[in-house]
Amino acid sequence: RTRANGALRAGRAPDVTGWLVLCVLGAPLVFAAGYVAGPRLTARYEATAWAARLREARAQADRTLGGVGSFVLFYGAGAFLVTAVCLPLGEVWQRLEAPHDVPVFELVARTVEPGAWTDAMKLVTQSGNVWQTRIVGLVGALVLMAMARSRRWVPPVLIGTTILVEKYQQAALGALVDRGHPPTTLGTYPSGGCARLISIYGAIVFLLLAYTGAGRRARASAWALLAAFAFVEGYTRVYLNKHWITDVYGGWVYGYLLLGVVVFAGRSLLGDGTDAAGQGSRGRSKSRMRAIRRNSRADSMVTFQRVSPTGVSGDSK
Repeated sequence: RTRANGALRAGRAPDVTGWLVLCVLGAPLVFAAGYVAGPRLTARYEATAWAARLREARAQADRTLGGVGSFVLFYGAGAFLVTAVCLPLGEVWQRLEAPHDVPVFELVARTVEPGAWTDAMKLVTQSGNVWQTRIVGLVGALVLMAMARSRRWVPPVLIGTTILVEKYQQAALGALVDRGHPPTTLGTYPSGGCARLISIYGAIVFLLLAYTGAGRRARASAWALLAAFAFVEGYTRVYLNKHWITDVYGGWVYGYLLLGVVVFAGRSLLGDGTDAAGQGSRGRSKSRMRAIRRNSRADSMVTFQRVSPTGVSGDSK
């Protein structure tokens, strides 16, 4: 703020135009990129051999441990892997403080001033705060429970687990990395606002898409909208100097990794063939099962005809 005050004394008012343009253009670009690239990246991932092995392992765990046991297994294993990735990443971000974080921090201090845009950002940034995300999670769980046809306990279990895991895992990462915080706030690595918004709101989106059997365009739009919202949340944390910018990078990475765990493990809880990624709805699953049963009956009839008491096959008649 010292440099900003110096600029005012010299007759040069801080200018937030560049920051406003970054947000106004950045959010739609993130949405467009997510809408176009998201389904393609998902399709490529689903086609890989290791993705098929993971799905097979989850199906085996579902049969052996049940849906809840499989969920606990994969959520726990996934959370461990997320820590294994984000912990060394935090050490990397910490080493970028002087060459990257401090210049961005000083740029914000020189260019941001009180006004309508800053007030709006102070309001928007609250969407990632602790109690705001918990309230949204509670309301979302209640709405999704009303939408569910069966297993109405799934939304509170999945969303509640995500709230608890995000809270304690983020605290553990912050304590282990121990990188400190900007001089203006106590925000540290990883950005909790970004991580909470992505993981908790993402769990709600996952279940909403599952229960509605949304089509490909609706799914792409929903996930792209979440990505744009996460971008805006990270933008506000930097704009208001609540975090070093690398804390925001870390919050995005941590949030999306945790969301991946939520989606993968959460499918074990659904347990009815409903797939939030849009692999198929209940109706299409039932149609495939009927077709399989018809084919099985036809194969059985052919086998019966060929292995008849007279030893004469249907073709020779």
